[in-house]
Amino acid sequence: MNRLLTSMLAALMLAFSGLSAAADDSPVLTQAELGKLFPGRFQAVVSGAVVVQITARGNGTLIGQMTGQEDRGRWSVKSGKLCIVWSNWLNGKASCSRVIADDGWYRGNGVKFRKI
Repeated sequence: MNRLLTSMLAALMLAFSGLSAAADDSPVLTQAELGKLFPGRFQAVVSGAVVVQITARGNGTLIGQMTGQEDRGRWSVKSGKLCIVWSNWLNGKASCSRVIADDGWYRGNGVKFRKI
């Protein structure tokens, strides 16, 4: 069971850090809009099944929590993109990409998240 959770968590972190703009009419957040959205607390849902609570603090730090698992990292906004790096999840690799607004949620590749 723990391996399944770990695999699902890895998928979530890949999806969250790999946010990308889809080719549709949804608006891509600007640098200023991302600056208003972050910092904050977020609920992220990957593949409609795995829920992770993410806290993005004003000092650029991140805390992600899911079913007894936690990781820490950093976030920033650069050139209109959200950049995230986790200490352990994703092997500590940084990822930057655009964020799309979608009816109260924000979405990327296989993940959606909202401010809570």
